[in-house]
Order: sequence, then structure tokens, then C-alpha cells
Amino acid sequence: MATAPETTTAALTDARAADGALKTFHRETSLRTAGGLTVTDITEQVQEAVLESGVADGVCCVYSPHTTCSVRVNEYERGFLEDFSVLLRRLVPTEHYYAHDDWDRRTENVSEEDMGASNGHSHCMSMLMGPAGESIPVRDGVLCLGRWQRVLFLELDRERDRRWLVHVVGV
Repeated sequence: MATAPETTTAALTDARAADGALKTFHRETSLRTAGGLTVTDITEQVQEAVLESGVADGVCCVYSPHTTCSVRVNEYERGFLEDFSVLLRRLVPTEHYYAHDDWDRRTENVSEEDMGASNGHSHCMSMLMGPAGESIPVRDGVLCLGRWQRVLFLELDRERDRRWLVHVVGV
């Protein structure tokens, strides 16, 4: 769960397509995560962005610009989230050696902030998660999600300030 209030910035633009008005909308939302394998349900905020965009039919892209976070569509159900956390920790244990965390070897993308905390496991988990975002169809101004589907922001690393982006395109 998020540990601090979220902040949001948004922008709407009209681009002219040959057959009418094509709308594009962008929103950026910031949050402070709790760290570890935490999941925040952002479905309602994403739906609010779709409504604010004025797009009736199109696509909504939700994206994490962080290498150790991900946006996924799945159930927000405690049992599943616990099972998934156990699975990820079994596949990518924190106690394992990661060259990414070996400061005698690592020479690329070095930041002092990262040197105090090992996060090679978080990067490996992120790669297993697949893309950093999701594209969700929009019909009649509503996200086309299944009955139990929710838009989830996953933190795979330590507590941090994060952000996620929504981009809505359509008519």
C-alpha cells in the first residue's frame, strides 16, 4: 500500500485526425511506497483520468517509469497477492548473489543512493514481470476491465517516492 498521499498533474491536448478530433490526455501521479513487495490498487485513479480525458472510445496506457516497479492488471485479492509474493521471493531470493550489487564489479548506472542498499533482486523480479505498463481499452468512457480485474502498481524495491503515468488516446 502507498504510505503517503498521492499528488497528480494532468494535461489535455486535441490533435486533429483526418476523420475528426483525436484527444490525448496525460496524467502523472506521485506516491510514496512502503517498500518490499507492495501492491497498490490504482484502478479508481486511472478511471478518474479516463473520465477527465473526455475520451469515450480509445486506449488508456498506464506506465511506471521506474525499473524496479511495474503496473499490472490482475485481481486485488489478499490470497493471490500473498501467493504471488511467495512465488517471486522463491524465484528471486534477496539473499542470492547479484552482480548488480557487487560494487567491486559494477561500473555502469552508479548512484550513491543505490550503493547503500542492494536491489539486484528487484531488477530481476521486474524483468520477470514483463513490460512496465499496461494498455487497457476504453469504451463509453470506461476502462474495459473484467469483473475482478484491477490496475495494480507494484513496488519491488525499498520504500521510495515513485510515480506512474496515464496516457489516454481516443475520440
